[in-house]
Amino acid sequence: MTQYPNLKEIEGRPMRSWNMDGLQEMIMGILWILWGGLWLLGQELPKGKLYQAYWLVVPAMLALSGFAGNWVVRRLKERVTFPRSGYVALREPTRQERLGTALLAIVVAAILAIVVLRTRTEGVAHLITPVVGVILSLAFVVASLKQRAPHFLVLAGVALALGIAFGALHTGWESLNWLFVVLGVVAAVSGAIRLSRFVREHGVPVEGA
Repeated sequence: MTQYPNLKEIEGRPMRSWNMDGLQEMIMGILWILWGGLWLLGQELPKGKLYQAYWLVVPAMLALSGFAGNWVVRRLKERVTFPRSGYVALREPTRQERLGTALLAIVVAAILAIVVLRTRTEGVAHLITPVVGVILSLAFVVASLKQRAPHFLVLAGVALALGIAFGALHTGWESLNWLFVVLGVVAAVSGAIRLSRFVREHGVPVEGA
């Protein structure tokens, strides 16, 4: 009996290979620790010229750090991952996928904007942390399915649990910043463990062997 190849399994191999080393989680976690930590630090600064300069520089720096994070992931994959598992070229997203992603980003941004406005006008700032926790959890679920990365489901559960727990403290934006710090620590540690296991289990081939 002729057995045909599982095309869905073959299609998913590049994505699984891209996510097997834990680098994305680790760098994402470090960025979130940076983001949450800098916002917490900024809130403790005394009002004055230093405070104004800080909030002029930090938001732009945090925005640029997202692009820097992607660059770091690709450079680390070239040095650590590809020599051990082979080069992986991901399929470029189609126009429909780009539009869908942009639409999702607009919807999420609109939800956050509405929540922010409500927190300032109705004094319900404690809602922001659980709402962001739910959004992050859903984002991890989508990433898990789209990128063939079941370990993202763990982060989805952690994001949801932290959103509920920190939201219960009713400390508003401070809770949101701590959400990013703690979730960042979990993601960074999880990614580092996966990276260590990947390096241990996949040695660099010796030329001529």
